[in-house]
Amino acid sequence: MEATQDPRRWAALAVLLVATLLSILSVFISNVALPVMRADLAASAGQAQMILAGYNLAFGLFLVIGGRLGDLYGIRRVFLIGLALFTAASGASGFAPDPASLIGARSVQGLGAALMIPQVMSFIQAHFAGKERGTALGAYAAVGGFGSVVAQLLGGWLIEADWFGLGWRAIYLINVPLGMIAVLGAIRLVRERIAAPQGDRRPDLAGAVLLTVALSALLFPLALGQDRGWPWWICLPLAASPLAGCLFVRHQRRLEADGRRQPLVSVSLFRRRSFAAGNLLILLFYANNAVLFIAMPLFLQAGPGMTPFESGLVFAPLALGFALTSMRVGKLAASRGQRTLIAGCLLLGAAYLLFFALNAAFAPGMSGYEWIPAALLAGVAMGFVSAPLNVLTLAHVREDEIGTASGVVTAGVEIAYALGTVAGGMIFFSIADAGAGYMSAFHGAIGFNLLLVLGMLALIRNVREPERQAVPASPD
Repeated sequence: MEATQDPRRWAALAVLLVATLLSILSVFISNVALPVMRADLAASAGQAQMILAGYNLAFGLFLVIGGRLGDLYGIRRVFLIGLALFTAASGASGFAPDPASLIGARSVQGLGAALMIPQVMSFIQAHFAGKERGTALGAYAAVGGFGSVVAQLLGGWLIEADWFGLGWRAIYLINVPLGMIAVLGAIRLVRERIAAPQGDRRPDLAGAVLLTVALSALLFPLALGQDRGWPWWICLPLAASPLAGCLFVRHQRRLEADGRRQPLVSVSLFRRRSFAAGNLLILLFYANNAVLFIAMPLFLQAGPGMTPFESGLVFAPLALGFALTSMRVGKLAASRGQRTLIAGCLLLGAAYLLFFALNAAFAPGMSGYEWIPAALLAGVAMGFVSAPLNVLTLAHVREDEIGTASGVVTAGVEIAYALGTVAGGMIFFSIADAGAGYMSAFHGAIGFNLLLVLGMLALIRNVREPERQAVPASPD
């Protein structure tokens, strides 16, 4: 698809990036509000986990399908549908009367984001070329970094401002006017673009259903089983999860072997050692992040008694360290990728040990601000891991497979967040509810993360750096 010189392309990109920012804020802003939402809605531990995980799960499951729908029906049309769905679901989240309603609305919100976000990358590919494309991609990356930095601060501020007595509901309702403005801007500025037909491009809905069943049958019982005292029947969906997973893999192989329709996931990609190991690393790394992101605000607000805004202040150095480091470390990814990954994992392990040390030094009268050095170190460490991890995972994928492989990686990030949120919530709430205290609950969560870091260190040797092209000697 060749880029076209639409005179309104920069204004249109600004509208698309506003929608992108809203989707990123919705990933992180709920973390800081979770303790307040749980208390206000009388949500159980499992329901609290699914309020966060439902968004990421729907986002990850339908991300690839969102891209395919854009190819079939047009970037502008699918983007507008996704943005309208996201905006409406944000309103429903803000007015949710109970935990089940909020979980459902957040899942629909994630579905809307899954329809929106692939269209942004397709728009950049279609309307920008050369240096302009690099600038546009840089703006897209900057929005992601900015969103992760300000999300928890913004969420804490909105809760404490308590506009019109809305409290935590404002973190979702603020998306409604902004989303409506973005809809009007997209209608006026974004040109339609439909990809040239290339065989049967219908999305693999059967594969999406099987993958949804497999992951839902795993996540919902793990999240809600503790609430119900782990009854025997909880084993039934847990047993069905791997079965649905096997059926999904068989279905993907059949579609790929047939060749007439594109599968949701090209299973052949995982025959490449770097791609398979890289995706496992992605699963461990982003699950690790999710565990920390749920455990930090839960402890800071329930333990030292910080307000949502104050806990956001403690989180801000982590997000800032990640955003700044990941931008600078990207240049090292191709040449020193493995070593950068190892350094990042070691720094991340050191950050968790620093959390333990600070807790021991300042407990029981700690305020929470003592965590700032450990949070900053954790953010820097995550920045060391993020950029090279993406580069190394895709390093040995063929040029014609890069779009499909990138979709798998991006979807894997969101699914990893969902899995990590449930795992972190299970550990934290099970320890806290057993009467061991919130400090012990936090220690259990970061102890689990240390195990994930060890798993990452064991996998790194399986991802290989890109082969360097030999420079031919110039003739004398």
